[in-house]
Amino acid sequence: MIDTTLMDYGDYEVMLPPSTYCPGDFIRYVFAVPKDNMVGTNELDNAIKLLEFKNDEELEQHTVKKDFMEMVTGPFEFRFLPVWSDKEIAYSQSRGFLLVNIPDKKVEINTILTGLSGRIENITVLDGNQRTFVLELNTHAAGLGNYEKILKVIRFENDTFTVLAEHPAGIKTSAYTEPWFIYQKKIFVYNDSTTKLEVFDEKFKPVTHPLAEAFTRNQVGFRCMQEIAIHPILPFALIVERGKPAKKAQLAAARALPEPADEKAVDAIYDEVNRLTLYLFRWNETDEKKRIIPLISIAGSIWNNYNPADSYSHLTFSPDGKWLVFRDGSMRGDNVNSSQNPVFVAVPIDEKLPFMLGKPIKLGNAMRGDAIEPKSVTWTTKPTAFIMCDGLAIYRWNLDRYKQLRMQKVKMPPGAADPFK
Repeated sequence: MIDTTLMDYGDYEVMLPPSTYCPGDFIRYVFAVPKDNMVGTNELDNAIKLLEFKNDEELEQHTVKKDFMEMVTGPFEFRFLPVWSDKEIAYSQSRGFLLVNIPDKKVEINTILTGLSGRIENITVLDGNQRTFVLELNTHAAGLGNYEKILKVIRFENDTFTVLAEHPAGIKTSAYTEPWFIYQKKIFVYNDSTTKLEVFDEKFKPVTHPLAEAFTRNQVGFRCMQEIAIHPILPFALIVERGKPAKKAQLAAARALPEPADEKAVDAIYDEVNRLTLYLFRWNETDEKKRIIPLISIAGSIWNNYNPADSYSHLTFSPDGKWLVFRDGSMRGDNVNSSQNPVFVAVPIDEKLPFMLGKPIKLGNAMRGDAIEPKSVTWTTKPTAFIMCDGLAIYRWNLDRYKQLRMQKVKMPPGAADPFK
């Protein structure tokens, strides 16, 4: 077993080292599977495989299905789902959608988009029991890099599928896309023009929900939603707010100013666009003043001297709801592009705490010298572990060890160097 050490820096901790594994070939994608202590991949031997973590060093491969397509992996856009069934997994492959029955070793291949004009950009589960999913389809729109977003509710049964409904969801640009998500079998779509959450059923008929109603009542002064993470068990969410995308007229007016005022004005616009605030959102909270609470901004942090400010993203909760993990893109030094290769930070969740979030723990980043960025991340159960793949190596942080007695805990002296700075 790896001798894991927890270094306490006061406002945050550092957990080192992760368990690392090399499957023996290039591997970009790992994803969640309904098997404890395993992840899946479609990157090895032209097959779908389960990778079992036997210990801190050994990885055992189990083949589910091989050579069912000419290219099981390749130059495609893949999107993977969290666990939604006790025996099936599903993922999209550019314009197709695959369902894999693990015990039966059966693969269903569905072509969702024909032609070359679009792709499946995002997928999520609406009703696992009914094998019903929501797919975000992107097709080219006016303007370079712009895409029209269409949400489609699709049900799969008897080796075919039925489109139950579809709904336009705005324009995706290189600068911004309006988030949408599923909660309690309802479809939530953020509308930036009204700064409201719209809620729909599986037929895309408008419905109501306390989450959306509370957000609408309490969003006065809210600028723009960057992302939202809904806790899988408790009635709260974390919302990342940003500035609204810069408008052409706004930028043109700034650039028309004389030098050096023009550059300062443009910088000020983008500083406001990129200024983030993390909010705790509790829609069932009876006290309106406690319903939406700022946790992190350039003005301060609930973690005092640890403040990721405008450099955090990709918030994800563990399946058991006991952990939050996010990416901290703060510069780590030595000219590393840390926004591409960020440090992952874990935060224990405790509903007894005033803001639900405990002391953050820096986990690590892709450590190979030629690793550019994390290629994929996912979770395992029993143990609860956060998994990251950098294209060749797989990193595993067993968060269940955090409270184990054998965990080595070291109080760092004042001024001690953080290994990630």
